[in-house]
Amino acid sequence: MILHGDGSDRGLLVEENIGEMDYVVTLTSDEETNILASLLSMRMGAPRCITKINRFSYFPIMTTIGIQQVVSSRLSAIDSILRHIRRGKVLSAISLKEQAEVLEAVALETSDIVSKPLKNIGFPKGALVVGIVRDEQIIIPSGASVIEPGDRIILFAQREAVPKIEKLLAVKLEFF
Repeated sequence: MILHGDGSDRGLLVEENIGEMDYVVTLTSDEETNILASLLSMRMGAPRCITKINRFSYFPIMTTIGIQQVVSSRLSAIDSILRHIRRGKVLSAISLKEQAEVLEAVALETSDIVSKPLKNIGFPKGALVVGIVRDEQIIIPSGASVIEPGDRIILFAQREAVPKIEKLLAVKLEFF
């Protein structure tokens, strides 16, 4: 059910049984209205709220005030741009507080990260492989884990380590 109305109108929220909704999603162009409507909805019994905000200064306080799920067109745009500018076959890139990134990439047959144990790969300081997805299996890697061509890998990297990670992911050109 989609309501189009004033999310801060308590009467409307009571009338629509807001406490029985699965989710409340606040998507106005006014961040403060979205935050207040989400807080009011939660106070009235809504179990989960998704709140649209764009101002980076609001992100740290959201969990403190009880809002767990946030969407941001600015962050979505940043993540989309990062995905397109990263070298290698990056499927997704998510910026974390402009200090780090979580990358999901496909291990290419010609990249420097395949066919050898992770402990033997020169990962830069500040970077970590946190998961390998092979077929339908999710692997929490150890130093002995070997990435195979076609594996999807999940990496966590501090911002300064990302260019070095990109080199590891990129296609190695071999000339004969």
